[in-house]
Amino acid sequence: MPHDNDLIRIMKAVRNCSLIAYLYKDGLARGEWTTQKGALETLGISAAELSLALRLDALPAEIVDLFESRGSITPHAVRVISETLAKDDLETVTQRAKPHLAAGSKFSTRVALATLKGNLVASTRALRGKKTAQNAVPNGAPTSPRNLSDRYLIGVLGGRWASYSGCARELNISRKIIRDAVCIEALMLKMPYASGLTEVSFTSGRKFLALEKQWGREKLAHRLTLLTPHMQGASSDHLIRALVGANVQPADLTRIRIAKGRGRKRLVIECDHASFLYTYRREFEQAM
Repeated sequence: MPHDNDLIRIMKAVRNCSLIAYLYKDGLARGEWTTQKGALETLGISAAELSLALRLDALPAEIVDLFESRGSITPHAVRVISETLAKDDLETVTQRAKPHLAAGSKFSTRVALATLKGNLVASTRALRGKKTAQNAVPNGAPTSPRNLSDRYLIGVLGGRWASYSGCARELNISRKIIRDAVCIEALMLKMPYASGLTEVSFTSGRKFLALEKQWGREKLAHRLTLLTPHMQGASSDHLIRALVGANVQPADLTRIRIAKGRGRKRLVIECDHASFLYTYRREFEQAM
């Protein structure tokens, strides 16, 4: 039985990878064709489009889940993703998606591709939401590098200013502070994902900028990639100390909370890393 012409007409209009792959595999199962070449004329697509559509299932879930739906991914999108993966490694690309996935965000094809490619403006806009009066960064919000960078970019996109100087005049803030904020946020978006880097202070951010100037962005990102698996929960300050060779003790990365328990001689001790706390059990026993 031939394919539904309406499905083929829709597929030709939207160039949907999922629909292309479905029609091809269904025709293959029905015996309407035995090779990719045999399907091209009936489906009205190029060999490249069919090849790209069939690659969709091989893409990591972290990448596919960033899009509004699987149905919104086109052969062009798969091509851009493949080129990005060839240019940057898989871990780098998926790390760009993780903050958005953690926030439960899904984006249009254009914004999703820009985010995966590491485009600063699109990624920042997407992470904070669309530019509307409701979710625009309020003027009274704390001026962290992330916040100030958002205000600058939203102003540029809205036509309020076109330069650091214009933003500085309107917000009555030093031009250097605005420039630093934008540079810090741009650098952090290129770094591997770590809890201590989600929102850094100006002090830590400027230290990272100095390390980038000294080592280069690629070397800094590589060193952070090696550090972060062993320093879960580390603050940006601890990461900087480790980067420059300072001795970071396990206690620096551990938060301990001690509260009085019920009854006499009872304490409730909470710790991020029980194995670290266990090494001091004898001291606790003696103290009790």
